[in-house]
Amino acid sequence: MHKPVKAERKRQAERYRARYHYHQRVNFSIGDYVLRSRVDEKPHANKLRVMWVGPYKVVGSADYYFTVEHLVNGTTVNVHPSRLKLYADDSLNVTEELLDHIASQGTLMAVESILEHRMNPDMEAYEIKVKWMGLETIEDSWEPLKTMHEDVPQLLLQYANKANDDDFLLAVTSQTKSKTPRQRTN
Repeated sequence: MHKPVKAERKRQAERYRARYHYHQRVNFSIGDYVLRSRVDEKPHANKLRVMWVGPYKVVGSADYYFTVEHLVNGTTVNVHPSRLKLYADDSLNVTEELLDHIASQGTLMAVESILEHRMNPDMEAYEIKVKWMGLETIEDSWEPLKTMHEDVPQLLLQYANKANDDDFLLAVTSQTKSKTPRQRTN
């Protein structure tokens, strides 16, 4: 009784291994331009929805991933081939118009540090001056407190604790308290 079951199980395993899913074909090589799928890390975003951004230039490959380079800021990232699709071969003419398009895609930038804060009297809210990773000092920008609290709450709280400004610290901590769910009282 066990021999036929064992033989059937072996036959099923061989059929499964022979299926196409083990051999994903890659239609690009080093030097080609690809689009990369990106999942936004915002808490309200649908984790299954991806956005195709790029193009990126393929600059390296390994067994299970490709290294791609962002054409505007030059940063590289390792990406699984299933998250890439061919945009153009290596003969693509990278024009100023294409670079402008890439720059306007809303590339997610990492916060390197928080430099200072100020009260914006027109908005009646605090703004945070941010140093962005990989960008020049001239590209530092003023961002709303609410946005920074959503994106980098721990870094913002660390900065607020060191800032020697009680009003600012209160504004940051009140943002944190307003985000916590309310308890039901009986």
